[in-house]
Amino acid sequence: MSFADLVSRIKNERGLAKEVPGFDPSNGNEDAKYLFLLEAPGPGAMNTGMISFDNPDPTAINFRNQLSGAGITRDKIAIWNIVPWYIGNVAGDGIRAATAADVHEGMKYLEPLIAAMRYLRCVVLVGSAARRAHMHLSRITTARIVTCHHPSARAHARNQQATNENIELFCHLKNSL
Repeated sequence: MSFADLVSRIKNERGLAKEVPGFDPSNGNEDAKYLFLLEAPGPGAMNTGMISFDNPDPTAINFRNQLSGAGITRDKIAIWNIVPWYIGNVAGDGIRAATAADVHEGMKYLEPLIAAMRYLRCVVLVGSAARRAHMHLSRITTARIVTCHHPSARAHARNQQATNENIELFCHLKNSL
C-alpha cells in the first residue's frame, strides 16, 4: 500500500475529508530510512494539506532546523503522526492533546505505514504522545526505535537543552545506521 493509499484509507474508514493531511512529496516517504512520528497534525498541516517541516509554524521550523543541524536530508525521511487526523478545534487554529483513545485508534494505521517503507532503519518517536506507540511498534518492525523531544516551542521552553539533545541524537543516528 502506498502512502497516498493509506491516507485515502484513513479518510474513508473514519469518514473524514481534509482532516487527514498527506505526506510531503519532497521527502523520501516510502523510500525513507527514518520515520519520524509526531503527535497529530496541527493547523499548519491543515492549511497546506500535508505533514511537512516546510509548514508555516514554529514546530515545523524547529524540526527542520534540528534535522538540518544533524545533516539529515529530506530524501531520507518520512514524517507522520501517531494520530494522523486533526484533533483540534473547529476553527482550525488550535490543537488539543492526543488522548490514549486517539493514540490507540491511530496505531491501527502504523502497520501498513511501516510495511510500505522498504528501506526503513529507524522510527523516531517525537514527543510523549508518540512514545505511547513504542510497544506496538516493537511488535511490527525490526527497525530501531528511539525517542526525542517534541520540537514545539512549548516543549523547548520547558527544557532549554531539548534542541541540542535532538540534534545530538539525530547525528548519532545518521552516523550509526
